[in-house]
Amino acid sequence: MANISDTKGLGGLISQYGTDAAKSKAGIEKPEVPKDEAALADQNVFLKLYIEQLKGQDPTAPQDANDMVAQMSQFSSLERLTSISDQLENMATSLTSNQALSASTLVGKSILMEGNKTKVTDGLDEVPVKVVIPENSQTATLKIYDADNRLVRTATLNTGDYKWDKKDDDGNVLPSGEYRFAASSANEKGEISAMNTRLPTRIQGVTINGENGTVLNVENHGKIKLTNELEILG
Repeated sequence: MANISDTKGLGGLISQYGTDAAKSKAGIEKPEVPKDEAALADQNVFLKLYIEQLKGQDPTAPQDANDMVAQMSQFSSLERLTSISDQLENMATSLTSNQALSASTLVGKSILMEGNKTKVTDGLDEVPVKVVIPENSQTATLKIYDADNRLVRTATLNTGDYKWDKKDDDGNVLPSGEYRFAASSANEKGEISAMNTRLPTRIQGVTINGENGTVLNVENHGKIKLTNELEILG
């Protein structure tokens, strides 16, 4: 009987029962199975080889206890690895489903993106605007233009957060449409520099598990990775 407590022992066992000719002689055949059942088939073949070895041992010279422990340990390890693989696959499927469900709820919402234009709708009471004001800034100003490039509102920025109430300088509520925002700051020398603005932009759709993972299709910005740091508006 083959000794499998060392590497030669398992090799001898496979050479005795593992070749196509030996398996045919011993009545062992490995069935053709799909790839997702390959691990299970390997366990079945291992178990059949193990049973054939026990059937062929000499009753007057029972197998060494160490050999038995080593063989059972190998089979147990194979079984655990297969179980872990199945659990990881199930976990990945579950995470993908959860991510898809979470991403789908973002369609129709808005996120703050760097840009100078945004569409104002009737359902929006205020338009949030964010800028980063330089430390040496003495004054900061935000100017808002309508679709015809007419200046409709000029506001002084005391902080980097501003909420436009959709009114012009005379207090009139402006209609829905696209508006352009231009922010600037002036230092103590009177030097003026432009500041980038972050404006609400609508999420138009979601792509799940594409070549770049899950991405958001954002108006005027194209596809944005969901893993990016995004400020989503309620």
